[in-house]
Amino acid sequence: MVLLSLLLQTILIIFGPLRKTIARVWIRILVWSAYLSADMVATVALGNLARSQGDSSGDGSKKANNSIQAFWAPFLLLHLGGPDTITAYSIEDNELWLRHLLGLVVQVGVAFYVFSRSWGSGILPFIAIAMFIVGIIKYSERTWVLWSSCSKSLRKNFFSLGFLNYYYDTRNPESDQQREYLRQAYTFFHISKFTMQDFVCSYLDLMLSYIRFFKIPADGAFKVVEVELRLIYDMLYTKAPLIYSRSGIILRCTSFVLSVTAFIIFQHGIEKHAYSSIDVAITYLLFVAAAFLEFYAFLCLVFSDLTLIWLVDPGLQQFIIG
Repeated sequence: MVLLSLLLQTILIIFGPLRKTIARVWIRILVWSAYLSADMVATVALGNLARSQGDSSGDGSKKANNSIQAFWAPFLLLHLGGPDTITAYSIEDNELWLRHLLGLVVQVGVAFYVFSRSWGSGILPFIAIAMFIVGIIKYSERTWVLWSSCSKSLRKNFFSLGFLNYYYDTRNPESDQQREYLRQAYTFFHISKFTMQDFVCSYLDLMLSYIRFFKIPADGAFKVVEVELRLIYDMLYTKAPLIYSRSGIILRCTSFVLSVTAFIIFQHGIEKHAYSSIDVAITYLLFVAAAFLEFYAFLCLVFSDLTLIWLVDPGLQQFIIG
C-alpha cells in the first residue's frame, strides 16, 4: 500500500500540471483517478501500519522490521499533503477544507500512535521526528491552501488596489513588448478576480480594460490571456498562494533541510543489516521520492509565470510575495 501511495503521488506530480495546458481526455481521467485514490490509499496504508504496530510481541528481527515500517508513517503524511502542482481537482474541492482539517488532526494522531509504538533506543526514532515534522508541514500546507482558495477567503483578499496604482504609475509604452505582455497579464489576472466572485466592475474600469486589451496585437492578446489563465489556475488548484509567500519560502527551506538531514543520518548512522533488505529498499525509495518532490517544487517555482513576471519587473515583488 505504501508503494501504491507513492505511485499515485508520482502520477499527480508528473501529470497534474499537464491538464493546465493539454486538454486530453486520458490525462484528465488519469489525474482524476489518481487524485481521488491518493488520499484513500495513504489513509489505508497508515491504518495498516497502526494495526501492525498494535502487536509489539515477537522476536528481535520482527520488532526491528516493525520499527522501520513505522518510520514510513511520516512519509504517508507527506503523501496526504499532496504535491505542490495539484491541491484541488475542481473548484468545489476548495470548499472542503474543513474536511481536510479534520483529516489532518486524525491522521497526525494515527501517525503519532504508530510513531510512539515503535519508539526504541536507536537513532531511527530521532530521524523519524524530522520526517514527522516535514509530513505535518506538507499536510498543513495543503489544508491552508484549500482554505485560502475557498470562496469566502477569495472574497476577503480578492483585489489589491495598490497593485493597479503601481502598474499605472510605472507603465512605459516604449518598454519591451514581451515584458509589457507579462505585466498586462498580471493586471488582468487581478481584475478577473472581480468576476470570479460575482463582483461588478464599474463602467469606467470595463472601458479602460477594453481599450487597453484591444490595443494589443492579436498574437500578443493570445499570449496575455494564456498567462492570465495559467495564473488563475495556479491560484485555484495548486499551492502557489502559499509558495509565493514568506511563510511558504520558510516552510520550503525547513522541510528541505530536515529531509536532507534525515536521509544523511539514515544513510550513515543506521545499521541496516538489522532490518529486512526489502524494507530498507522501500525506505530509500520513499526518501528519493521525497527529495524528488522538493526538487520538482523548486523547479516549478523557478520556471513559473509569477517568477518570470517578478524578473521582468522586480518592483512587483511586493505584490507577488506577500
